[in-house]
Amino acid sequence: MPTLTIDNRDVEVADGGTILEAAGKLRIDIPTMCFLESVRPNASCMLCVVKIEGIDGLVPACATPARDGMQVWTDTEEIRQARKDALELLLSDHLGDCEGPCRIACPAGLNIPLVLRQIAAGKIGDAAVASAIPCDDCPAPCERACRRRLFDAPVSIRLLMQYAAAAGLTVQPSEADSRRPFSVHIGRLREGEIEQFMAGANRAGRVEPSAAGLTESQAREEALRCLHCDCRKADACKLRFYAEMYGAQARRYKGERRPFKQHLEHPEVIYEPGKCISCGLFVAIAEAARESLGLTFIGRGFDVRVAVPFDRSLADALNKTARQCADACPTGALTLQDD
Repeated sequence: MPTLTIDNRDVEVADGGTILEAAGKLRIDIPTMCFLESVRPNASCMLCVVKIEGIDGLVPACATPARDGMQVWTDTEEIRQARKDALELLLSDHLGDCEGPCRIACPAGLNIPLVLRQIAAGKIGDAAVASAIPCDDCPAPCERACRRRLFDAPVSIRLLMQYAAAAGLTVQPSEADSRRPFSVHIGRLREGEIEQFMAGANRAGRVEPSAAGLTESQAREEALRCLHCDCRKADACKLRFYAEMYGAQARRYKGERRPFKQHLEHPEVIYEPGKCISCGLFVAIAEAARESLGLTFIGRGFDVRVAVPFDRSLADALNKTARQCADACPTGALTLQDD
């Protein structure tokens, strides 16, 4: 069993163990995105790089075997810069919104998409906290930012928030909301992309309320017009978490923007290929479970993508492992339908 030194601390690891495993025994946190214990590491994200004394350059901790006598460093300025560079390269090809445009535009930073989903599901009381919704005198910049206006008319957000308040829901921005955490944005939509957003939304026109405001059925119908522009995994996205931790800039490297697409044909999950970092976890999970079709990589170099073989649908590809893949996804490219 080799013994190595990590950040001036000695640790013994089983034969065949990696630097990442050894660091874990010391409770040293090395960031990873493409690593999963049950899957053979492929070191694609290069976020877990470390420095080995006597070796030029940096190596991925997840795929580098631990050797007796190794001297390893996990948190030098060189390492932090390399991790920041890796994150910024991933962000340069990342297409999605961490937060919906309506929430970004809201002066109070309220989680508008969440409230709308609760209204649509008839679960108004689920997000109750101790402050009133400050929408009565607001000029509703959220509605000017609403992407639905590119199709017909914006969602009646102010009326819906007033309805929620009258029904007993009170919403207050958290400390994280008020400091505006790291967020990426799709920006201006291209021709045809609004139809991709519309694929899962209620296509009916804007509800016209009575003088007394929205009824329960009207509120639910109007809330279903929301396009769910915000990320379904915003609070669990590793790319977002580490980008904020390392001070990564989303627009440092500028590449050609991918077209926005979302695949809704699977009964359990939604796939947004623009958020995929090609970590290989879906491919490996499906292969290990012996999915009859599974997923594969297509293309080369920077253009490599995860896709279904033979142009089949995602529903054909993932019969047994859809939820497992969604749980493993580090960025929200694959999420559960009910998130």
